[in-house]
Amino acid sequence: MLKQICIYLLVLSLFNLMAYAQEDEDTGSDVYALPTQTVTAQKREELLQKVPIAVSSIDSIKIDALQVSNINEVGRISPNFKSYNDGSGLYTMIASRGIFTIDVVPVVGVYIDDIPLFNTSAFPSVLSDIERIEVLRGPQGTLYGRNTLAGAINIITKTPTNETTGFASVGYGNLNQIEADAGVSLPLVDNVLFSRFGVSARLRDGYIENTLLETDNLLEHQRYGGNLQLTYLPSDKLSFSLNSSLHQKEVDAQAFVGGAGVSGEDIAAELENTPYKVDINTQGVYETLVSNNALKIGYKTDSLSIMSITSMQYTDNTAHDDELDFLPFDLNTRKNFSRTFTTLSEEFRVSSEWSNLQWLAGVFVYNFNIDGQEDNEFGIANAGFATDPEAAAQYPYTLITVSEQQHTGFAAFGNAEYMIMKSLRVNGGLRFEREEAQADVSRSYTKDGNDNYQYPNLGVFPATFEETETFSAASPKVGISYDVLDNVMLYGNIARGYRPGGFNSFAANEDAAKFAPEYSWNYEAGIKSMFMQNRIKVNLTGFYIDYQDQQLYTILDIATFNIGRDNLSRSVSIGAELETELALLEGLTAFINVGVLDTEITDYKAITTVGELDYTGNKQGYSPQFNGNLGLNYEIPINDLLTLKATADYQYQTDMFFDPENTIQQDAYSLLNARLVVSTEMVDLIFWGQNLTDETYYSYGYNFAGVGGFANYGLPRTFGSKLSVKF
Repeated sequence: MLKQICIYLLVLSLFNLMAYAQEDEDTGSDVYALPTQTVTAQKREELLQKVPIAVSSIDSIKIDALQVSNINEVGRISPNFKSYNDGSGLYTMIASRGIFTIDVVPVVGVYIDDIPLFNTSAFPSVLSDIERIEVLRGPQGTLYGRNTLAGAINIITKTPTNETTGFASVGYGNLNQIEADAGVSLPLVDNVLFSRFGVSARLRDGYIENTLLETDNLLEHQRYGGNLQLTYLPSDKLSFSLNSSLHQKEVDAQAFVGGAGVSGEDIAAELENTPYKVDINTQGVYETLVSNNALKIGYKTDSLSIMSITSMQYTDNTAHDDELDFLPFDLNTRKNFSRTFTTLSEEFRVSSEWSNLQWLAGVFVYNFNIDGQEDNEFGIANAGFATDPEAAAQYPYTLITVSEQQHTGFAAFGNAEYMIMKSLRVNGGLRFEREEAQADVSRSYTKDGNDNYQYPNLGVFPATFEETETFSAASPKVGISYDVLDNVMLYGNIARGYRPGGFNSFAANEDAAKFAPEYSWNYEAGIKSMFMQNRIKVNLTGFYIDYQDQQLYTILDIATFNIGRDNLSRSVSIGAELETELALLEGLTAFINVGVLDTEITDYKAITTVGELDYTGNKQGYSPQFNGNLGLNYEIPINDLLTLKATADYQYQTDMFFDPENTIQQDAYSLLNARLVVSTEMVDLIFWGQNLTDETYYSYGYNFAGVGGFANYGLPRTFGSKLSVKF
């Protein structure tokens, strides 16, 4: 009913707008026009409606209105581009056009002020003081490089200026949610040196009950962060910018429904009969520390622009008593876990505009290290599944894995756009990447305090192995655009995406340690248009994607039950995306985004506990056939001092599978969010709500190598208020 009402209001308002269209055409009035949007999706400033790629963008006003406060909510921005919360915040799932991954190495790259985040654990859990978020759909390898096989998220923070400004806010909601933010921007030396500093905090109780341990705090979290920016302008041509951030988050355990041997039907029944409850015999704690730092140096002349971006990132994951089987039995527990990611990178690029030619060229070098240790305890409950008394007597024992990985890479890239005539442009680019990867893995066993314990099958579990591999790829792109009218543009692109291969650091079989890169070819055509004196924006894109050598977790060797990543699947995706925005009346705007997606796995055979199975013909995971959102935003002055702002957005997606094996399904669901603001020049009183209809659904799931299924509950109804002061 709500969906029909919203659509009715939009259509009614559109007819009202059309009724006034002719009169406004005659007077030249543009009082209801949509604001002009500028993006840097192609590494240079351009009007959004003139960028010949599928990109969406929201500014700081829309970020607040749509309540996009963390990376899990970016899926509200664009059709066929969805984000899913795993509950712990360790593996945020971002799926684009039928491409997804459950891994620390993303297929959708996240960039903050041009800085690439190499692992999903480093993705920001709090988005505060943001100027703009851009979502690029389809592979972006030419300009952005590795890990953008499915797209990119470009986050631009607010920069310090010559004016002293600041803000502070505090809020409270159900589940004992507390949020606090504060920041200040001030010049240190007028017209030369500027600074901006911000801090944020998010605390929330858990919402999942563990009936076995009689606790109700699963998925409780605490998140804190701070950001510092310094900008130095010694001259009109030269600029220096230092960005530094530090974030800490703690989550009380993961809370998956399912486990080894649990079917998709069982998982669906739990959602229906006993929602927000799990039965697990241990609860762990996850802690993540993320530090991102960058120095940007820019030099501009009338004809040339030079940019150097040096970044250093550090991510530290730790956990203890981490449940791995998610069953009420003592099968598998990660007693201790530590993993650090260290990244050093340098990007140097030059760009210019020569008559009808705009070009950009650069190099990118990086060193990406992963160091970790896992202590996995195989509990006494395993003895009940043993085939003989000797094997049963081995339990419990602990497997200790220590791994070091180093990835060193180099890339050279270039992109150019040439105007053949005033309305016709062609563009093209190429990136070549080469990476050398090394892995050093050692493994040992302990039992009853005996560090020299030898498991009977140790002969097939190497204690140590070292591997080296080189990966390289070319990522080309070609495109064309044609301005049919000043405000109507047609475009088409062909682009290749790439994600490098790597190593299964926990693989028991050395021969299965390595896996190869994966690739995608994306073919898209679209139209971008503005009508009625920029009151209506309509963008439509169609695409076809060939996704090759998908990296999936599977059973590598059934004899040793060796599990890891392998290149198993090839699939195709075909779909369309409609994005509209309307200035309906003075103060009233609306948007409708619709995605249509059809996927098919064309090749996928995997080893399972019952033998090799053929999953060819299945649908890809995280790929609802229809998805989208619609919203209304209304702003009206109450008097000379007060303004009322109201926003409602409605998200919808049809049923989908969480896994390419098509064993775990989430039925269609919708989410309604709303926000009401009473605003003055300096103070905002905000009332907000998310999932107002209290939809019960799984937000995240996976099938682990055919062994069992797992799913995580989405957030129930939440609501609260916030007071914000700005100066």
